[in-house]
Amino acid sequence: MRPTATLQDGRQRILDAATAALRRDGVDGFRVEQVLLEAGASSSSLYHHFGSRNGLIRAATTSIHRDLVLTEDRALLDQGMAAATHEEFCTYVEEQLRRAATCTVNRARRIQRVALAAASLEANDHQPAVAEFQILMTSIIADIFEFAKTKGIINPDLDSFAYCAWFQGMLLGQLLIEATLDDTTRWLSVAVPSALAPLRLP
Repeated sequence: MRPTATLQDGRQRILDAATAALRRDGVDGFRVEQVLLEAGASSSSLYHHFGSRNGLIRAATTSIHRDLVLTEDRALLDQGMAAATHEEFCTYVEEQLRRAATCTVNRARRIQRVALAAASLEANDHQPAVAEFQILMTSIIADIFEFAKTKGIINPDLDSFAYCAWFQGMLLGQLLIEATLDDTTRWLSVAVPSALAPLRLP
């Protein structure tokens, strides 16, 4: 086996163990010693590949975000692209909002995103990885809205990226209000009209 392959294998083992630890324990509970034990690696390997504890956490955060992007259901995105009328597109947006607010799998993903974003607020060196992921996710969704604009089925003046950033923020924020507003239908009764209003054709 080539030395380069061995080095890459070692790096991947550390990254896999760090990603599992970050998912399981969060940033506050993240212990480098435990990661190295699980990866069967030395501290010199950690510093060689990642530079520091924070470098490892940044890489693990990026890995988690990449996994979240890859597990996004492509069929759901394709449904938005396939909408042919204003009504179909608005129905699609409403369905995605309702799915996001009620689906347990989707909720688990949003909890991960909120936890990582919250941790990055206290650690400036983690913020670039979180921001990069948020921009990527927002851009992917904004492409659907840009395509709808080219078909003339939603407001042509809509700032798609700003709208999708707001939409993502609204969904992530919904997690924070669940403790005080446990009836999702009440939240949706406000969220759906708010989400559809900017899409209206002039």
